[in-house]
Amino acid sequence: MAKYGLDLPRKKKRNTALIIGFLCFAVVLGAVSTLLMWRSYNYDFNNMFVKQDESTTSAPTITQVSEVTYSGNYEFLVAVTNDDKTEALFFNIIAVDMSERIIRVVPVDGNIADKKTGLSLDKLLISQGINETVSFIDGFYGIKIDKYAVLTETGYKSFFRAMGDITIKLSQDVIYDTDDMFLELERGENQLTPDKTYKYMKYLCESLKGYERAKANAEIIVAAFSSFYTVERFNSADNTFSVIIDYCDSDISIVDFTNAKDELEYLLPQSSKEKIKAFVSDNIKPEAEEESINEKK
Repeated sequence: MAKYGLDLPRKKKRNTALIIGFLCFAVVLGAVSTLLMWRSYNYDFNNMFVKQDESTTSAPTITQVSEVTYSGNYEFLVAVTNDDKTEALFFNIIAVDMSERIIRVVPVDGNIADKKTGLSLDKLLISQGINETVSFIDGFYGIKIDKYAVLTETGYKSFFRAMGDITIKLSQDVIYDTDDMFLELERGENQLTPDKTYKYMKYLCESLKGYERAKANAEIIVAAFSSFYTVERFNSADNTFSVIIDYCDSDISIVDFTNAKDELEYLLPQSSKEKIKAFVSDNIKPEAEEESINEKK
């Protein structure tokens, strides 16, 4: 039989090798297929066994492995003057802690003096301008002001007219009656229209001085954050920015705003039950001690 090419033992050996090779290929293919299937189910065995009456036609959800986080501290200066820019009304520093998603509104006493010029902060802004004012505040507090915004009284009023009402809590009744305006507010929570917000700011500036004036106005800024810094507002943030930026003298450009949108969105409350973490504080930086700042006042 061998001479006619019918070597049966050799053929049997070759068939055995083919069968073994096929089985190995099947095992590898099955293993790869199983891994791919597990991956499609996010490696969750519970997802592999779906009840027959559950709908499986909906698009698969993507599980976010890790949330994007931000870090770092940023400081912004807000100042308000009268309309003819002959008097500074108040200063606040808005200190943003990205790691903790916290916004601190820090009152700045307008009576603190610049040793180089001998001028108070109030007078330094009027006579030397915003750049000298920022430089002085940087040195005094040991920080670096990233951006600034200076509003006149009219600009302040226009800002709130563009943004809307705020809610503020008062510790006592307010009755203020002058030749120029009348304001009456009750102890407790008050919803202030833009005109009332402006009048309340005027009342604070005419009845308080120095640090207490800045602190009371800082409460208005905190209330503004709570009222305006929402997901709904953020969806139209570009239009809002283009409107309000015209009401102030600022070094914040639309490019700056666009580049910071991810960080700004990161600070938003994550749900309707969560409130933005904004409050009045003497601490510009998280690690700062209140005594270290108060000693300088």
